[in-house]
Amino acid sequence: MAAAKRWLASAKASAGLGNYDNALFSLGMSVEVALKAVMYSLGVDVPKTHSIGDLLEAAVGQSRVPKKFKADLGATIATFNELLALRSASGYSFETRATLEGLHRKYDSLVERAEVVVKLCEDATG
Repeated sequence: MAAAKRWLASAKASAGLGNYDNALFSLGMSVEVALKAVMYSLGVDVPKTHSIGDLLEAAVGQSRVPKKFKADLGATIATFNELLALRSASGYSFETRATLEGLHRKYDSLVERAEVVVKLCEDATG
């Protein structure tokens, strides 16, 4: 979880500098690392892949995590999937022709949701 929080802090710092490509990439990493921390805390051997939504759902369904985490699992996975879909645009904006203005709008629409996910994961890992 410490790494997830650092990624989140990095996202906010980059956004403060107007570097929305870096901010969005870091935001995605904060959520991914936080979700993987939950999986590790549940004893799940997390594969070295980004597609973890199904694995997370299965692990959470069979475990004792806070009710709030379970209740918000659909929204959590949706936030992760949305950020994951933006990874190419944020990490390779020079190739995808993504603009900083467009990435700025995406960042603004996702930052609060990402913060909620990281907090839910922190609470779930205790």
